[in-house]
Amino acid sequence: MTTNALARVAFREAGRATVCEILYGPNVLKHAVIDAEAFEGEVVTFSGMPLPTDCRPPAGRRRGEQVGVVPEKLIDSHGVFAYAGIAAERIALRNGLFAPVDLDVELSWSRWYGAARRGREELARIAKLIGLERPSEQFYSEYCEEAERLLGPVWRTVEELAEALLEKHELMGHHIDRLVHGPEVIEQPGPMI
Repeated sequence: MTTNALARVAFREAGRATVCEILYGPNVLKHAVIDAEAFEGEVVTFSGMPLPTDCRPPAGRRRGEQVGVVPEKLIDSHGVFAYAGIAAERIALRNGLFAPVDLDVELSWSRWYGAARRGREELARIAKLIGLERPSEQFYSEYCEEAERLLGPVWRTVEELAEALLEKHELMGHHIDRLVHGPEVIEQPGPMI
């Protein structure tokens, strides 16, 4: 039996996986998993700091050639990715996909501050690595709003991913690639360990 709490976790991780695919493209996601006992989940990428598609060199550039990456773009992409789970959960709440709740209370930003702890800490860590400031005690509602904007047109895909996570509890990256980008996505082997 699926509980309301587990469904929320599934939508959260499905939203994060979908935004990861939108921002970083295929062959970046390692897996998405939910833990039915701990009511937790995670989306794991092959790289700890994937490069957003709009920060990658244009086609035809030679390997090893220097390409300037705008740190703000890099950190903003990670911010949207970090808050995508909250965005998906908020959309699912608005769509009535969970047990009835008081929407005014559930959708107020103050309610999400605690839920965003992991995302805020990860964002602060990555920002520090590239010399920017994103204090972990600050909640960035603009990142959540951007994630909601990105998820809106592909919401059916988020629902499919959430259903699959509830059923299987783990989805490999290549399965998510195909669900988001279609069956024609070209699989690339994972990095050598």
